[in-house]
Amino acid sequence: MFRNSGRIFFNSLKKSNFKLINRNVITNSGRLFSTTTTTTTTTTNNIKESVEKKAENISNQDNIVSPSSKSIDISDLAGNADYNFVFERIKTCDRENYINSLLISDPIARRVAYAIRVFNIETVANDHSPKSEKISRLRLSFWKDAINNIYNGKVYDQPLTRVLAQVIKEKKLTKTWFIKILNRREKDNQQVQIKDMDELEQYADDIHSSLILLTLEGLGVKGNHDVEHCASHLGKAIGIMVLIRGTIFHLGNRKTYIPVSLTTKYGINVESLYRGDAQLEKLQNAIYEMASCAKLHLDKAKQFRGKIPHPANEAFLSVSVVEDFLERLRKVDFNIFEYPNTQQHPLLLMKLYKNKFFKQF
Repeated sequence: MFRNSGRIFFNSLKKSNFKLINRNVITNSGRLFSTTTTTTTTTTNNIKESVEKKAENISNQDNIVSPSSKSIDISDLAGNADYNFVFERIKTCDRENYINSLLISDPIARRVAYAIRVFNIETVANDHSPKSEKISRLRLSFWKDAINNIYNGKVYDQPLTRVLAQVIKEKKLTKTWFIKILNRREKDNQQVQIKDMDELEQYADDIHSSLILLTLEGLGVKGNHDVEHCASHLGKAIGIMVLIRGTIFHLGNRKTYIPVSLTTKYGINVESLYRGDAQLEKLQNAIYEMASCAKLHLDKAKQFRGKIPHPANEAFLSVSVVEDFLERLRKVDFNIFEYPNTQQHPLLLMKLYKNKFFKQF
């Protein structure tokens, strides 16, 4: 009996000692973990503080600014690689305005024209799908920030922004025209269809007249009432021409710039157009009215011949391009599906050179 009670007592003591040992191990390991965590946190904070101090010292010593929004002097803005990028971009994407800009005599004004036209290319949405609209909004937001930053003395580290900053500072280009283009692009991105002919003219004026006015400022012409009036009419004519010429492409992307007033007037079913139903006769009537509006503005622009001083006439050489387009469209009875969209008249280039040589448009 005593032996059994002794064994029971000894066994209970062993169990109790085992538990005590385990508790000590757990307690000690917890303290060790706590000490390690505290040490790691302290070390991390020390490293972070030292890195921040070093970065601050380097920034103070060398005056380093973020490369995406740094202030640069004119002499350090655009290099040959940047100008080559702009040159190749317009040559590839906008052959028509590449040729017109190539005919500008002053090399600095020519660089301005190239930069402005490439800026226009960068703000255009390639299609109107929901995904593309989101990308277009981001792109326009970037360019609006980029233009505002340039006028605030900061330049994004990107080839076109460096070239734009260079020409803006050299020629004192007006910020209003850049913002006007971007605002219209933003509105166009949200809009399904233009309402009427007045809004169509306003669309063309906001974009294409602004581009001509910026080109004129590059040529050193600013504040001339006749020149600005001519630029407004020619910009409207060019803008309407561009929209007519792009009708087939836009329809393929479920977008149309034929105003609601014309589709209603001639009974055009826009959804059927998207599905491939040409509704040829009705569409011809609508295109005819749009072309007539472009011709009206073109004729008003041509009335300023003889009143435009040199070298401002070099910004209006596109008159010949619009004339050629409208004449060829008339010959196919305003059937946009039969218009030879990929070709220009073989004598058009000679006409442009002649107008440049005789300082006319």
